[in-house]
Amino acid sequence: LYPTALERYQKEVESQSGPTDPRLAIPTTPPVVEKPPPPRNESEDMIKLPGADGQTVTVFEIIKTLIKKMPCKDRSYHLKTYKSSFKGSEGVKFFMMHYGLSDVKEAVSFGQMLQKRKILDHVTMDHDFDNNDKFFRIQPYMKPKVLNSFRVWVDRVESDAMALLNRLNKLMGSIISKVTDGNGYVDYLAAAEDEKYFTFEENVCELQGVSMASMDDKTKLAFGINLYNLMIKYAFIKLGTPDSDLARDSFFSNVSINIGGDVLSFKGLENGILRGNKKPPYQPTVKFLRGDPRLKLVLSKPDPRIHFGLNCGAKSCPPVKKFTVDAIEEELRIVALAFCEQSDNVIVDDDKCELHLSTILNWYQSDFAESKSALPKAVVNYLRGDSKEKLQKMIESKKDIKVKFTKYDWGTNALKSKTYNTSFKDFV
Repeated sequence: LYPTALERYQKEVESQSGPTDPRLAIPTTPPVVEKPPPPRNESEDMIKLPGADGQTVTVFEIIKTLIKKMPCKDRSYHLKTYKSSFKGSEGVKFFMMHYGLSDVKEAVSFGQMLQKRKILDHVTMDHDFDNNDKFFRIQPYMKPKVLNSFRVWVDRVESDAMALLNRLNKLMGSIISKVTDGNGYVDYLAAAEDEKYFTFEENVCELQGVSMASMDDKTKLAFGINLYNLMIKYAFIKLGTPDSDLARDSFFSNVSINIGGDVLSFKGLENGILRGNKKPPYQPTVKFLRGDPRLKLVLSKPDPRIHFGLNCGAKSCPPVKKFTVDAIEEELRIVALAFCEQSDNVIVDDDKCELHLSTILNWYQSDFAESKSALPKAVVNYLRGDSKEKLQKMIESKKDIKVKFTKYDWGTNALKSKTYNTSFKDFV
């Protein structure tokens, strides 16, 4: 039709008027510069090492040293497993050898100072550190079910929770990108060895000081989705990927995050907060029962489109997107359309009068419609083009539309990873 590509461009593109949607206009304001985080209280974060030279190191540095060199292992006592613990006498021996001490009392005194600084503690927090056979743990292992427990956060807390989460996402992204192959598969074992991972482990502890209770619903919604998606990646690195239905139930029920002192499992974050405290699929009760202090975090008006934004790490999940407070409505609209236009998720078969849907809409049917038969009227709102037109005609025909659900692919993007330990729920 056109002698050259240039002429085709000039005729079909260049000659056309520009878009009228103001959202597509060329920006007239300078780009937003991300503000730096508030400065850390470094002077209060120093530890004086034992010995004659009086050297000081940060809490971060000493925790890294203890993780790498303290002889820890799982120990059992009265039918309970104390993960990654050491005996007091073993701790004393380590301090003496590592720091060149000749006095047992000096090693005990150093251990007690670390205990006061919440860098180590007795496994049930019942005894002071001493040269004995009682079990102790360094802080990163004190709460094995809580992801962000590398340290107890006593530093300043970023007032802008979304800015903090954005920085954590960027840091995680820099770790993941280095261990992702050309097909998008991730070596989570290699990610755990990245030096930046230790930095992430400390920085994510700042979430211990973030209050979701003080957020409005829009902020809570955007923060909650972004947090969930970030913590899935973190959990895959730290604890491994679940490989069975039993393992997945344990993973989503027990792996938790500390947000402002409220400990939230993945099920708690999704079903308790983002879904307005509804029963999880195949569960008999809601996540937060009467009197639970976390009820203050529940969204007052849940949005079913969260299911097009939450990524649990499975191949059938929606892709991970960044959500913002100011544009959350538009962002949810876009991810809903993007998810439902994929043939893996929605197929409209007008010849057979069938609607094939992702299993996600089966699990969370009550969020979208009162019944299975009402799903077509709900789903048509998330379609466009031919699929929308076909389904709308099927609805208007008053014929019975047969709704079927596709098989869910629980495979992950893990090239290499630990396998999640199903006995994790029994660790204390």
